[in-house]
Amino acid sequence: MKPDDKQQEQHDQIHSILYEVHTIWLVTRNDLKSIVFPETAFGICSALSGPMLTSNNSPNALSILKQTPLVVLWVWINVLVFDLANQRLPNSIIEDSVNKAWRPIPSGRLSACQARRLLLAVLAIAVPVTFYTGSMEETIVMNTLVYMYNDLGGADENFVVRNLINAAGFICYSAGATRVACGHGQCSLNGKAYQWLAVIGGIVFSTLQMQDMADQEGDRARDRGTLPLVLGDWTARWTIAVPVIFWSFACPAFWELSVYGWVMPALLGSVVAVRVMIFRDVVSDKTTWYMWNFWITSLYLLPLVKFHELRA
Repeated sequence: MKPDDKQQEQHDQIHSILYEVHTIWLVTRNDLKSIVFPETAFGICSALSGPMLTSNNSPNALSILKQTPLVVLWVWINVLVFDLANQRLPNSIIEDSVNKAWRPIPSGRLSACQARRLLLAVLAIAVPVTFYTGSMEETIVMNTLVYMYNDLGGADENFVVRNLINAAGFICYSAGATRVACGHGQCSLNGKAYQWLAVIGGIVFSTLQMQDMADQEGDRARDRGTLPLVLGDWTARWTIAVPVIFWSFACPAFWELSVYGWVMPALLGSVVAVRVMIFRDVVSDKTTWYMWNFWITSLYLLPLVKFHELRA
C-alpha cells in the first residue's frame, strides 16, 4: 500500500469514528441540559451534604468530587438507553421530524433498525457499568420505566401517567447519582433523603409539562396526549406557573433555611413563572425550558446549603 493510500485510509477511519461519536452525542444532546448535568449536580451536592441525606457524617469533598466522571457516566448511559428506546419508535420519528429534525434518525444519520441494534449493545455495556458504579438497582427500575414510557405508550395516552413515569424516573436518577457520588458501598441514603426524593418527584410531576410547551406541533402530529394539547395552552401555563412558585418557597421551607437560602430558588422560580405566562411563542418556551432546568438545579443545591449553614 502506498504511503498516500495508507494516510487516506487512516483519515477515513478517524472520520468514521468521529462521525459515529457525533451521532451518539446527537441522540442524547437534548437531555444533557435537563437530565445529565442537573442530575450529576444533584448526586455530587447530595453526597457533599453528608448527614443531610446520607449515612456519611463527615463527607470528604475531594473524594466525592473525584467521583464526578463516574456520576456523569452513570447518568449519561442511562439517558442513552432511554433516548435510543424512545427515538427508534415510529411515532417518535414523526414527532422528531417536526420538533427535532437534527436528531440522528430523522436527519438520516441512523436508521430505526440501527438504533435498535445500538440499544442492544448499549444495554450490554450498561449492566457492568452500573454494577461497577454501585447503582444497578436504580438502573433496573429505570429500564422498567423506559419500557412503560415507550413501548407500552405510557407517555402518549394520558398526561398524568406520563408525568408519573417521568417523576419516578427523576427519583431514580437522583438516588442513583447520589449513591455513585458517595462511592460504591461507602454510604447509604437516610430517611430524610427519601423524603427529599419524594419532594423531587412532586416537583417533576407537577411542572415537567414545561418541556411540552414548545413541542406541541410535533406532539399533535403523533397524536400524543400531553397536558397542553388536552387542557389547552393557557390552562397548561397556569399548571406550570403556580406549582413553580409553590415549590420555590416550599423547598427552602422543607430544609428550614435562612433567608439567604430562599433567594436563588425564589428568583429563578419567579422568572420561570413570569416567562411561561407572558412569552408564549415556541422560541420563548424553549428558553423558559432552559430556565426551568436552572431552577430545579437550584433546588438540588438546598441540602448542601443547609449542611453549610449548620457548620457555620
